[in-house]
Amino acid sequence: MKKSIHLLVIGTLILLPYYVVSQSYTNNKKPNIIFIYADDLRFDGLGVNGNRHIITPMLDNIAEKGVRFNQANVVFSLCSPSRAALLTGRYGSANGVLELGSDLNDKELTVAEYLGEAGYHTGMTGKWHIGKEPKKAGFDFSVFFRSNGNYYGRTINDEGKNKKVEKHCDLYCAERAVDFIKDASKKDKPFFLFHNTQLPHMNGDLVWDARQETKDKYKISEMPVAQNRLDDLRGKPEYLRSGRNLSQAKIYGYPDSLAIQKHTLDYYSVITEMDEFLGLLFKTIEDLGLNENTYVFFMSDNGWMLGEHGLTSKVLPYQPSTQVPFFVIGPDLIPTDLDHMVVNIDIAPTLMEMAGIQLPENLHGKSLLPLLKRKPIDWRNSFVYEGLGTYGGALPNLTVINKEFRYIETFEDSSLEKVIFQEFYDQIQDPKEENNLIGSPAIQAKVIAAKELIEAHKNKVLKK
Repeated sequence: MKKSIHLLVIGTLILLPYYVVSQSYTNNKKPNIIFIYADDLRFDGLGVNGNRHIITPMLDNIAEKGVRFNQANVVFSLCSPSRAALLTGRYGSANGVLELGSDLNDKELTVAEYLGEAGYHTGMTGKWHIGKEPKKAGFDFSVFFRSNGNYYGRTINDEGKNKKVEKHCDLYCAERAVDFIKDASKKDKPFFLFHNTQLPHMNGDLVWDARQETKDKYKISEMPVAQNRLDDLRGKPEYLRSGRNLSQAKIYGYPDSLAIQKHTLDYYSVITEMDEFLGLLFKTIEDLGLNENTYVFFMSDNGWMLGEHGLTSKVLPYQPSTQVPFFVIGPDLIPTDLDHMVVNIDIAPTLMEMAGIQLPENLHGKSLLPLLKRKPIDWRNSFVYEGLGTYGGALPNLTVINKEFRYIETFEDSSLEKVIFQEFYDQIQDPKEENNLIGSPAIQAKVIAAKELIEAHKNKVLKK
């Protein structure tokens, strides 16, 4: 793979030197944009992010040539809300999607619609998990399957025709993404591809069904185990003891260390297969010579808990659930790591500005172009995580995520009138979020500041 291939991913933020940006965004030729959204891929689900146990050679190789963001999160760690937030640049409470399969509000516009109006040929491939179909959300071309299900023998809507596909659904959609790129590259206009994997999300039977030859690349004895798997959940809200995150973990055999290691091996194995399938897209970019004017974004829709606090899955406002990988590769980007606090609602405004579109005033995210241009900017150091869905028995929460701390308010119900539990974790001294400091006098100034951010979010986002 040529060193000049360009990739952009969301678990890391993207930073371009100014001269690159000036060449790419101010000339008459608008850049091609590819955004890859993985499913349930936690931050350390790539080797490049410090995991020496996982096998992801293709993505590691690409990420090492780009900019990696170490403080990327999502505004709600659940499939549908995360995708809606990315597509609109707006929180779920505003765009209408807080639950699985919900649809966008009638007047809500997606980044694909904006890009289409700006002259882009738009395509969507892979998993689709909001109500309206892709072609009603601004995509000219679409090959998709809804929600989650079996990896093999899946029914896929291929340009309006349903067909049962015997091969792996992610492999088929990667191949059709390649077809889109090849066709789009012949057109006299730039293209935007939104490619979504199902992997590493479980299949319809709630297992990670990788090929045996892939599993054989790993050894159970070498799989890591969360050090806080035996957490008794003291200092955390009561709903965790009866919610799906704990009950499903017990079904998997957690917190037994061997059960977690077996589960982790299966999880890592499907990530390795995802890495293999995505290689088709990057090879095509290289083979067609699209490197010099194509930016690729890679990100995950949410993280995943592998036994931290004895829990599984996502949704919760804790670090393994909210933090995601994000890296960017573009023309002449200087490989580096960045610690800017970025979120998935920043993607839509970034793509719009790349395409020369004036940003709508109702966006909640910020364009990353000032970071890409390496311009001095007063960037955010906190954001509000909007855990307002009820999936798995979770209670509504609003959380301030900061580089130094995480403050969580859990509410009695969706009215958000009564706070029934508070948590405060020192992200520097206690990155595993084991010691709730909410009663400590030393952190009360930070608690007050966090409360003000939550109140501002209620007034500026929730009440509109």
